[in-house]
Amino acid sequence: MDITCTECQNEFKIEKVSVGETVECPFCGIELEYKGKNKEGKNEFEVIEEEK
Repeated sequence: MDITCTECQNEFKIEKVSVGETVECPFCGIELEYKGKNKEGKNEFEVIEEEK
């Protein structure tokens, strides 16, 4: 799955994520929670922890 970080806008790949799981951006360290797909079918993430 391709992810674009909502904070630094860098793209990175992860294997698989379920709704409610968190991923950490390897570029800026921010933690993002997967919210599922939005109405347009795009993956939606929410920032849950600011940069370290």
